[in-house]
Amino acid sequence: MPRANPSGRLSLRRLFAAVCLVGAALAVAPPVAAQAVGCLPVAQGPGPGPMMRARFSPPGPGAPWSRPPRPMVRVQAILGAPPPAGSVELSYLGHSSYLIRTPEGVSAITDYNGYVRTALPPDIVTMNHAHETHYTDFVEPGITHALRGWVTAEGGYPRHDVTLRDLRVRNVATNIRGLGGGMEVAGNSIFIFETNGLCIVHLGHLHHQLTAAHLARIGAVDILLVPIDDGMTMAQAEFAQVIKALAPRVVMPMHYFGPTLVDRFLDLMRGQGYRARFHPSPTIRFTKRNLPRRTVVVLSGGGD
Repeated sequence: MPRANPSGRLSLRRLFAAVCLVGAALAVAPPVAAQAVGCLPVAQGPGPGPMMRARFSPPGPGAPWSRPPRPMVRVQAILGAPPPAGSVELSYLGHSSYLIRTPEGVSAITDYNGYVRTALPPDIVTMNHAHETHYTDFVEPGITHALRGWVTAEGGYPRHDVTLRDLRVRNVATNIRGLGGGMEVAGNSIFIFETNGLCIVHLGHLHHQLTAAHLARIGAVDILLVPIDDGMTMAQAEFAQVIKALAPRVVMPMHYFGPTLVDRFLDLMRGQGYRARFHPSPTIRFTKRNLPRRTVVVLSGGGD
């Protein structure tokens, strides 16, 4: 960590250098092989920050991730027959959660946190990051696969590749910032959903730019689900670089808290030549044939 100068103020030059070093390390640090049973892989370089120590310690009775979820919110509008053959249906539930439904009746919820739910439990849930608004240990009955996207004592390094009828779900792990300038290896996962020739990518709690290796593992992207909180993950301008690198056909925002962040993101995207469209319903159906030729930002109704 940068030292305070004699006046007690932090040197801006040193702070900027430290942030740059942490950002670079996040993107390029390789996964660390698991150690002996009972030990968890940790980042090389700077020691783990308080977030890492708390995350990997057995939760105490007051830890937020050891408590039952908040009062659940059931989204009743997402009902009815599955989407027609050759399509996929996306419904924005709020925060970072989208409901994905396929023609063969498979359903998945991204960033499942236990309190934003649908009327019927989905078949698959993904949890990108071990924070109480992005995951839960209280998975409702009826869910076939609960995929956690970070290093756990039980499962080790996160590697998922699950196929259920016409939906395949896999992940690409990324590193995240820890408190105090440290780094958490594989603290987040990008989840990829493949169905009917369509590729949907949920960036989760991404904290750094993607390397060539990340891009190769993700593959061609049709629909990209992007957090636009402008700081908790990354700045919106940094996500604009991620969007450019992945070159999706459709961008759908998430993880925002009110209209100000949405307006800021739409202005940024329009300023870079992207088109933006508003869809009044939280539910949208896509097919490979109806995707736009040029990237379009689609803001659906509902959500945060």
